[in-house]
Order: sequence, then structure tokens, then C-alpha cells
Amino acid sequence: MKIKRFVITMLALAAGLSAAAQETEYVQYNWFAGIGGGINVGFDGKKFVSREESHQGAGYAADVYVGKWLNDFAGFRVGWQGLSVSDQFIDFGKKRLSYAHLDVLVRLHKNIIPYVHGGYMKIDKGTPAGGAGLMFPIYLGKVVRIVPDVRYAIFPNTAYADGGRRPAGNLSATVGLAFNLGGKLKPRTVYVDRETIKYVDRPYAVHDTITIIKPDVAQKTQEINEFLRNTTLFEFDSYEITQEAKFGLDQVVDWMKRYPKVTAKVDGHTDNIGTEEYNMVLSENRAKAIVDYLVEKGIAANRLSYEGHGFSQPVGDNDTWLGRHQNRRIEITFNYD
Repeated sequence: MKIKRFVITMLALAAGLSAAAQETEYVQYNWFAGIGGGINVGFDGKKFVSREESHQGAGYAADVYVGKWLNDFAGFRVGWQGLSVSDQFIDFGKKRLSYAHLDVLVRLHKNIIPYVHGGYMKIDKGTPAGGAGLMFPIYLGKVVRIVPDVRYAIFPNTAYADGGRRPAGNLSATVGLAFNLGGKLKPRTVYVDRETIKYVDRPYAVHDTITIIKPDVAQKTQEINEFLRNTTLFEFDSYEITQEAKFGLDQVVDWMKRYPKVTAKVDGHTDNIGTEEYNMVLSENRAKAIVDYLVEKGIAANRLSYEGHGFSQPVGDNDTWLGRHQNRRIEITFNYD
């Protein structure tokens, strides 16, 4: 059947063009409008019928609409669809079909938008109608896009076919143009670096202003080390992390996940109780324990490094209790490339 081949060909072409347009720069404003034309195939309650097979409900379709995206992933459009002459419906006689519809759009991907629709179908009389459809927008820039659109509508009124009455329907396949009409969005601040913004930013919207704030690694280094200095990280002669320390390290995890280009070095230090060799191993094990915890929580190992220094870099007097306490420490230094 020629119409069936046409529909299949158009779907394949739309999918191919959509795949080819994956990397196209595009923009989606709040409001949009479109117009399209194509072909429709009637459903007599049992099978799809073409003009070549019978006089029933097959021919050309036209569609005009206006819509709005409510957010990045959901929107709506209202429109009117004109379909070719059909005497498929015994209740109505041979008249043109006119369908006023409301579509609820869901953006699964910039090139794949399924929707459900409902509205009012008028031939001679009127009847409610509804169904589902699928659009494959192909962006030609910031304003214009090509929109292949396949829609199926079902009618509660019955159709006469083969001596019986069944629910009737119509399948239309159109290709048209849609145009962004503009729309103002509030400026936002995005706390990411330029390389990662495409992964975490809203991917389909236009922003009047985007302020990019890179991570302040010096400030974060100071903050986390202030916390570590005032926290019991390990019990005496141990490298098992305390629950108190894990609370602060969880903040490190959240922050590093927010900025994927940040790396961290963990340095372990001890006081001078015990031999030099023993303290070197202890400081290294403690630094490694911190790194292992961060990796366990989802930070990639290649973003982390560690080193043990034993008691070679004291910050306090090892002859006093307070000085030894200050020397038993972990320091984390953040870097941003």
C-alpha cells in the first residue's frame, strides 16, 4: 500500500535527520507556532484504508498550531487539523474532517517529543476524539525547526465496514515548520565551570543571563582544613575514620561532585611518639583511609592523591600535649585545572 510505505519512509527519514542533528546548536523559547502538511489514512474499525483500495478516508492533511513550553520538559499546544474528504462514517456522510485539538507535550530528548491529544472532531456533526502522537523536531537554528509529526486519533463514533460498526480512527503524518515566538526567562546563576555546564545546566531553555562562577579552591581548602583541625579524625594509634570526621568528609564529596574538574591531595601527619618509620606508615595509612572513603562515596580515584609525612612537618611543639595534638592532622588541598 502506497500510503503505508509513505508513512514508514517518513518515520525513517525523521529518525535519521534527528540523529544527524544531535549536535546542532538549538534554542527553545517559551512560545512557538507551526504549520504542516502531509497525508492521512482512515481506519474503518478493522484496517487502515487508502484511496487506492476504496473511497474511504485517505488523502491529505494540514495542521496549524500555537504552543508553549511550561518548563524544560513539558508543554502544550492547541491547533486545528484539516483532513481530506471521507465518507467512511455512515453517521456523517461524505464531508471534510476538521479536528480542533489540545496536545500535552513531553520532551524526552530535543529530537523526540511524544504527546497525547484530545479535542473535537467535526465532520457534519461533532464528536470528541483523542489519541497520541510523536514529533521529531530538527533544529535549523535558534528560531526555525522542521517538524515531522505522526498522530493517531480515535473516534468514539462508529464506522461502517464489512457489515458492522466499530470505533473509527485516523492516522496522519505531516511535515512542517515551527517558529519560536520568544519569551523572557529570568537570569540565573550557574555554579559550574564552562566545560561541565552542558551536563548540569537546563539543556533546552534560553537564559537572558548566565553567570558562571568557578570554584574557589583556596577558600574551600581553608574551610575544610579548619574543620579537620577541630575534629577528632582517628582514635589513638588508628586509621579508622570517626563518625564525626565522616560528616565533614561528606561535605567534601558533595562539593567535589558539583565541580568535576576539582582534584584533591590528602596529606597525613603525626606527632613524634614512636619511631620515624612507624609514624611514616601511620600517616600514610591515615591519608589513604581518607582517600578510600571519598572514593567509596563516589569520587573518581584519578581525582585524588595522598602522601604520608610522619612527624617531619610539625606545626606545634611536640614537647607539649597541645602541640602533639596539632601535629596529628590531615590536610586536604584542592586544585582546579
